[in-house]
Amino acid sequence: MRAAAKLARPDWAEKILILRNRLRFSQGDLASRLNVSAMAVSRWERAINEPPAEAYIELGKMAGDPDCWFFWQRAGLSKADLKRVL
Repeated sequence: MRAAAKLARPDWAEKILILRNRLRFSQGDLASRLNVSAMAVSRWERAINEPPAEAYIELGKMAGDPDCWFFWQRAGLSKADLKRVL
């Protein structure tokens, strides 16, 4: 049953977990950088709650190019929007 639940994890939850592991952050470390609780990060990774747009923007900054685009698109930003601003 647990394996089935893992397969059902949405891509956004998986990407957050992958990014956190790549950065070698604990959930508490990531939470501290995003000004949220470690429980919030845990809930995101388990797909219980989805992060707010502000958190996705910060995750994108941490991810760097090209992974940043996934997080920024989840926040509702498009490449065209960002290129106009930059």
